[in-house]
Amino acid sequence: MTVSTFVPNRRQRRSDQPLTALTYQLEHIFERENLHNFTLGDARGLVIAQAGDIHESNVLAAYAPVLARSVAGRYRRQVLSRIGTVVPTITVDSLHVRQFVMEGQQLYLTLVGRPGVYRDVSLYRAITGVRRIFDERPAA
Repeated sequence: MTVSTFVPNRRQRRSDQPLTALTYQLEHIFERENLHNFTLGDARGLVIAQAGDIHESNVLAAYAPVLARSVAGRYRRQVLSRIGTVVPTITVDSLHVRQFVMEGQQLYLTLVGRPGVYRDVSLYRAITGVRRIFDERPAA
């Protein structure tokens, strides 16, 4: 007699299209962690995928490269003040930008939500999800 272990698949929505899969990944974390916004952008400041208000995501993606370089000081406060006109819930503690490299390209995850450990966990899960999705795409 053979006993096989059943491992449930946590992913409920799937797509063979990378951009759709990225959106599903961000939406899953967005809902699970009760975030206000979660945006994946590129070095040009363009949205690749997002969960939350699209207008807020456009602003967050545009400023992500600047915010990733300016971690403190008066300049960061000025940038946050400008962003705050579009994203009124944003505070220094609620915003986090994580820069990472994927296939030689700088990408930025911008998260707006409550501060704490789960913010870092959410960013880590999203980055590993982005890498998994790009690694699983079919070869051309």
